[in-house]
Order: sequence, then C-alpha cells, then structure tokens
Amino acid sequence: MAILRPETYFTLRGTIQRGLAIGLCAALAACSGTTTQNTDSDGVLRQQNQSEYRQLLREAYQLSFTLDFDRLRKAYVQSPEYNPYGGMKLEGLPEAYSSVEQADFDDCLHNVDKVLKTNYMSLEAHMIGVVCSGQAGEFEREDQHRYMVEGLMTSIENSGDGKSQESAFLTISTSELRGFVRLKGLQVLDQSIVYDKQGIYDKMQVRDPESGEEYPLFFDVSQQFARGSGGE
Repeated sequence: MAILRPETYFTLRGTIQRGLAIGLCAALAACSGTTTQNTDSDGVLRQQNQSEYRQLLREAYQLSFTLDFDRLRKAYVQSPEYNPYGGMKLEGLPEAYSSVEQADFDDCLHNVDKVLKTNYMSLEAHMIGVVCSGQAGEFEREDQHRYMVEGLMTSIENSGDGKSQESAFLTISTSELRGFVRLKGLQVLDQSIVYDKQGIYDKMQVRDPESGEEYPLFFDVSQQFARGSGGE
C-alpha cells in the first residue's frame, strides 16, 4: 500500500451468504406472512438507525464539543449508508491523493467534496482536506476536516492498542484503517487476514521510519466483513 510522505501526516497529526439458500417453506402462506413481518421490522430498524446516524452527523457538521464519535461510528455501521470499503473505490479519492501530491489544492478540495458528499465518514478524505484547505487558506474548512480527523482518530485509538488480536484497533472501513496508518506515519511492509473465534483481523507488519522499529499491528475488521468485504 502506497504511503504518502510521512512529514505531511506528522504535521497534520501534530496540529491536529448469508449462507446457503433456505429450503422451501411447508406452508407458503405462513412463510409469506412471516417474511412480510420481518421485512417491515427490518425496514423500521433501518429507518431508526439512519435517523440516529443523520442526527449525529448534524452534530458533526456543527463541530459539536459533545459529539460521541464512538456512537457516531456505530450508528454509521448500522445505517443503510454504511460503506465498508470507504477507500479507493470512492469516487474522487484517488484524484484527491493525486491533486495533493501535485500541490493543486483547489482541485484537491473539489475531489474531497466529491468523496464526502457520499461518505462523510471517510477518514482519508478529511485527512487530505486538512492539508489542502490549510494550503488554500480556507481555514474554516480546515477546522471542519480537523474536527473529524481528531474525533475519528481518538475513537479508534481508544478501542485498543493494536498489539494483539485481543486488543486490536476497531476500524469500520478501509478508509479508516488506511487513514489511521498514514496519520501515524507508518510504512506497511506486509498485510494479511487472520481469524479467531472472536472475529476477523487485518494484521499489518509496519515500520516506524523515524526509529526504524518494525512491529505488527492488529485491526478488528469484523464489521467490514459482515457487511461487505475487507479489501478493495
């Protein structure tokens, strides 16, 4: 996985199937009635989860000091808007990376907006947004992006220490995982998926470019696999 120049992110951080098909029901009418009831119940639940996510997202737009980012991330996963990829498959994200490397900060912000329009929870997009809005002199936008970066990073950091599967960092999308590693300024040497009875984990062998130390980091990606795929 390509890592952008570490100094950029040190500065930023410093300032900031279901299985096999079920057999035919013996009583078609009963099966149909049950399915309708379950579908209605699932629809109500999705609406409630979407409502909670949207309510919390409004607090994020307002830079609320009391917003619970753990709750926001959980509500996002449970909402119909959840994107388990949240990474390079997002329209505009590859272009945003390209723009920031070319120091085209206006185009960078245009592409960041394109990403956030469909996925405001993209850690990578907000991370890039801090750099580009600061360089473009759009300081209110910089504050918005920094607010999301710091809130999301703190929530991930508080979920574990990443030293083992038992204490893995909890990430909910590819964008979170990649953004976290990049903001830490780490270089990824190797990556693999490991399993145990508790969940599915992304194991990354990383190097700290400042100290030269190499060590594994574990990320709990169970929620991504439950709703989609862990990779791209």
